[in-house]
Order: sequence, then structure tokens, then C-alpha cells
Amino acid sequence: MFEREDWTLLRSLSTIGQKAGVPLKKLASLIAKELTDNALDNGGTVTIEEMADGIVITDNGSGISADPEYIAKLFSINRPLISSKLIRLPMRGALGNGLRVVVGGVLASRGTLEVENFGRKFTLTPKDDGSTDVETEASDVQIGTRITIKLGDSIPMADNMLEWSELAISMASLGTVFKGKTSPWWYEEEAFFEMCLAARQRPLVDLLVLFRSITPAMAKDLARERLCGEMTRDSARNLLISLREVSKKPKPTVLGKMDDCFPGFGYQNISGEIPIRSAGISGYLPFSIDAYACCNDSDKDFIMFMVNRTPITGDIKISRHKSNQVAIFGCGLAHAFEVGRKSVTIYVNLMTPYMPVTTDGKEPDLTRYLNELQQALKKACSKARRLAEKDASGKAISQRNVIADNLVDAIDKASGGGLYRYSLRQLFYAVRPYMLDVLGKEPDYNYFAQVITEIESEQGADLPGIYRDARGILYHPHTHEEIALGTINVEKYKRPEWNFRSVLFAEKQGFFSLLVDTGWPERNDCALLTSKGFASRAARDVIDMIGDTEEEIRFFCIADSDASGSLIYQTLTEATKARGARNVKVINLGLFPWEAVEMGLQVETFRKPEDVKRELPVADFIKDHDPYWADWLQTRRVELNAMTSPEFIRWLDRKFEPYAGKVIPDRETLRETFVQQGQQAIEQELMQRILREAGFESQVQEAVDAMREDSLTVDLDQVVREGLEEQPVHRWDNPLGKVAGEYAKRTLES
Repeated sequence: MFEREDWTLLRSLSTIGQKAGVPLKKLASLIAKELTDNALDNGGTVTIEEMADGIVITDNGSGISADPEYIAKLFSINRPLISSKLIRLPMRGALGNGLRVVVGGVLASRGTLEVENFGRKFTLTPKDDGSTDVETEASDVQIGTRITIKLGDSIPMADNMLEWSELAISMASLGTVFKGKTSPWWYEEEAFFEMCLAARQRPLVDLLVLFRSITPAMAKDLARERLCGEMTRDSARNLLISLREVSKKPKPTVLGKMDDCFPGFGYQNISGEIPIRSAGISGYLPFSIDAYACCNDSDKDFIMFMVNRTPITGDIKISRHKSNQVAIFGCGLAHAFEVGRKSVTIYVNLMTPYMPVTTDGKEPDLTRYLNELQQALKKACSKARRLAEKDASGKAISQRNVIADNLVDAIDKASGGGLYRYSLRQLFYAVRPYMLDVLGKEPDYNYFAQVITEIESEQGADLPGIYRDARGILYHPHTHEEIALGTINVEKYKRPEWNFRSVLFAEKQGFFSLLVDTGWPERNDCALLTSKGFASRAARDVIDMIGDTEEEIRFFCIADSDASGSLIYQTLTEATKARGARNVKVINLGLFPWEAVEMGLQVETFRKPEDVKRELPVADFIKDHDPYWADWLQTRRVELNAMTSPEFIRWLDRKFEPYAGKVIPDRETLRETFVQQGQQAIEQELMQRILREAGFESQVQEAVDAMREDSLTVDLDQVVREGLEEQPVHRWDNPLGKVAGEYAKRTLES
């Protein structure tokens, strides 16, 4: 008999496929995908490129570690399984078996592996005993992580080696993305117990704060200073029950969906939940299925299956079963699906916080979603067939034409025949039935909004009666009033007289709290304006309205020192599709890249995605100052947030100093205000004098004392009950106040 440990399967090309779940010809693709998935799950923007003999994966996420010992352990094949998948979240990869497959591929093929983050470069050398040696040196990678992997000649590099990785990257930000915490409802009793034991020596409180609705104080109370490894099965069961009592079961919609993101494809989303059976407490797994289908002109059907926005590595095959059906095999499936007579190209993405797998290679078990998959594919393919149809002229039906052709009727419907104002989203829902009927697919709201903006630009005016939701605020100094910047508010807006002489536009509303707390707007008689990024049309309109007054006014702008930040100033002044150029002058205070560098602020570096060939657009004033800085902004940026609060205030005061000043009205306004204030003071003084001479306070006290004595004879509980029975919408003190008023009147009369 021979004996060997499980991890040794990873160091030989003849056995690594058992752990990877793919044949040798797909191993390079899998390795690239595992590293890409880990980078995407780390929250960064990811790029991947193929070199002559290897792959480079770069992200701008939070990095892995600057500790050589941790890096060496993480990138070793003989370590215990380390997996973030025990925390159930809709993620792609985990630092578990997938990363060990990466290192095993390097070891088995005699390749090389380098990891760079936090300004350090780690050259890793996997060894036959399963450990990994590490050498360190300086690196230019300060933000995020760069991994360079070169595989030996024994691992084939296919032409489409990066297909899985590139698809995962392209899917990462589509639609709505899950950003929440895990839920105790997503665990059955055994899984929760195993997760506690796997954390071993970590404080239990650290684990509990990872759950939805669990505050640090609640976690501390539930943990009772225990370690995770101290949990027994019974105590874990009781803890899971306690977590569920204070955390409502999330709806499946929290997982997000990719939405209708493939032009020309029929789209269908189906969400729901399935139970996870257990000998103890069962759990509930939410899911969201995005199905896309497109009729193709070939005689072959094609399918690509993804779980949590990344392609699965399990072998999925599709073949024509009947004239209107296909058979799909693999990952537990061997079933027929109705797709129509035409050949189809299908993409399916399934979002879920936990996907059971059947092999070490993470082949998912899809059978539990069979009914929902059949429904989603049937509806997506039905919409695909309608999209493939042509209109009477042989021309493809466009969304824009459908919107334009039905706009008048939609406006009439949304406005109630012109009696009411209506929002852009209400107009969208008025047009939606026409688009569903003609196009057979769910319309995209963002595209609809873009078309409406273009139509308004062509007409030279807004659609009659339309209003847009607020996309920012205007803060008035001294009055502390905050005005939401929506269409109706802006139309009604009137600048308060002699209140401020300057307006500061900032792309980040977060700075407003700091400025207001320090009294900066009041000290400088300066209003604050934001629209959460690029200036909305409402923000630009209010600038024009404020500027169109007789009082002197100056407008200022601050923004991050990056390519998009430079364009914010340009957007404030230039004409757009919806509006002409500003009627006022705007003064740009920065932050400019050259001053950010001179101030020694942290510079962030990034790489453009490989498929983006054109340069990032940069404002003209940057190029006019020095073309060098326009090139600099292609790969670097500095945020206003790189300054501490004291630094930001000092910087803004310094930039604002040449323009500082207080509002002082003309002599006539000063005189009238002086007289009005004097009149108010005289009225107040006379009122107090008359009340004192009439013995006002003693009369009030005498009447209250009499009423207090009478109240002892009144059944106040009955008064309240009868009053609430008569008017259930009232609060308890409403009927009490009504009767109290009657008693007060009788008391004074007597």
C-alpha cells in the first residue's frame, strides 16, 4: 500500500486536473480566470493581458498583504483550505482551492510567479514539499495588486486562453451589483457551525459583525467574549436563531441583476429562493437568473453559463433535441429546454450567495434551478425571435423610433391630458407598453432618458410639463436652508436678497458637512452647490438664475484632480445637448494636478482597460497649461479626499482668499432694514410691558390651578378612547387637546 497527502495531486500535470476540474488544455484558462475572479471579488477594476510567455493581472483593489510570511503561506499548495466562501456572498472566486491550483500549475510546469502590492514585489518559488519560498524587493505598485505568472511549455497556451477572464471582467459592473453583508437566513445549521469552527482562534464578535443588521454592540452582546472555535453545535444553533430574530430575511432582489445589457438579445430575469434542507435548522438561498438569447444565422446552438458573473468551468453542452427544443447536458443537467426553431446563442448568469459544487474544480449543481432555468430560457428565446423580426419596410425596428412615434400619446397619458406635471420615470412607464408590444423586450431606462434628452435638444426646449428628480442640493448660509435641485424646485427658486455673494460648486457633497460645521459658508457669505458628480441640468439652471440678478455674484468650482474632475468645470460653462452655455463666469479653484503633486498629496495610479484604446478626455484648460499634465492624468489621479480636514480647509481658504468678502447692501437697504428691526424691537418691548402691567402671568397661573383641580373629576382615559374611536387617524393627544381647550374656555369665563 502507498500513502500520499491530498495536496500532492497539485504538483503533477498528470493529476492536477483532478483538483482543477479541467483537462490540461484548459488549465491556463482556468488559472487566468481564478486570479481574475479573486481580483474582482476584492473590489477592484481589473485588467488582464497576455505576454509572449505568460499573463499579467492588475487591479486597483485593496491589495493582498505586505507580509512575506502570509504571502508565502497563501501561495502554498500544502496549506489547509483557506476559503472566503464559508461566508456566503454572491462572489466569484475565493482564496481556497483555486489559488492552490494556480500555484500547482506553476510548480508542475516549472513556471514563475510574482505578486506586487503595497510597494513590494514578491517573487514566489513553489517547492516539491508543498511550501513556497519568497523573495522581496521594491515595486512601483502602490495601489491594488499586480500578478505576473509564466507557465512552462508543458502547459499549452490556447488562442482563446483569456476568454473566461475577459468575460468575467466585462460582466462585473453591469446592472445592479450586490454590496451588502451576508444573512443568517442563508445558512443551514451545519454550515453555520462549520463556519464558526473554521474561524477557530478569531474572536466570535469579528464574525458576527459580518452579518446584516448586526451592529458592533449587538455582536459584542451575542459573542460574550467567546472565540469562534469554542462554539459547540448546540451553542452555534442557538446563536443562529438569535441572529435571525434581529435580522429580517432579505428578498432575492438584493442580489442584483445584470439587466438588459446585450443589444439584440432577448432578456428575462427570474428570482426566488430555494430551501437548504438540514437535520437541524434549514436555510434559504436566494437566487437571480439572467437569461439572454439571440437568434443566429448558423445551424448551431451555443450556450455560455455563468455563476455570480463569471463563466463556470464545468463542461456544458447544447444540442438540438426537437425542432423547437435543445438538450443541455452537464453540471447535473440532462434536460430539454424550449427555445424555438431558430438556432440560438444563449448566455445565462445565476446569482446566489452559495452554489453547491460536485467536484474540486467547482462544477456547480444546477439541477435545483431546473424549473426556473426552463422558464427563463423560454421567455428570453421568445423575445429573441420577436427582435429578429423586421418591420414592413424590411428595416429593423429601433427603440428610438418607437419612443419618438409614441411620445405625444405617452405625454398625454402621464400628464392626465395635460392637467398635471409628470416625471421622466412616469413618462418612461407610459412609453414602456409600446416598446414591449413592438420590441418584445424590457426597455432600458438609461437609454430612454438619453433619447429624451436628444429629442429635447432637437426641439430646443424641455418636453411640456416634465420635471426631473432632485440630483443635488443648494445650501444657503445663515438661514441653513437646503434646497433639493429638482426641476420644480428650481422653477420656484428665488434667490434670497443680500444673503450671499458667492456660490461654491463641489462634486462631492461629503465636504458640505465639514464646511457647514466649521461655519465656512457663513464666514465667507458663500452658498454651497452640488449635484453628486457632473453638474445636472437643474444645477446649471440654478446657476443661471442666481446670476441673473442685480446683486454681485461669483461662482467657484472645486473637483478631484483627475480626467473626469477636470471636465466638471468645463461642463459647468459649456453648452450641452440639453442646455446652452452658462450665462455667468465660473472660477476654477482646482484641485490642479501640478499643485497636488507640489503639495505632496497621495497620487493614485491606474491602468486603462485593454479594450479602451482612446485617451481619457481631459479639459482644455489642462492641455493649455501644459500638455504634460493631460498625459499625466491618463494613468494618475489625486482626490480632494487625499487632504485631511484641516488641510482641506486651509487649502480652500488660501484659494478663496483673493475673492473673500462679506455682503454689505446699499444705503437704502441698510436704512430700511434698520427701521424694520427697530420696529420689531419696539413691538416686542411694548408687548412685554403691557402683559406685565396687566398681570398676565398671575392670571394664567390662577386659571391653570383652577383647571388642574377640575381635571380630577374628568375621566381622561375615556375622553381619549372616545376621541380615537371617532377619529382613528388622530394621535392620543389630539382628542385630549380638544377637551382641554373647552375646559380652558369655561375656566376663563367663570
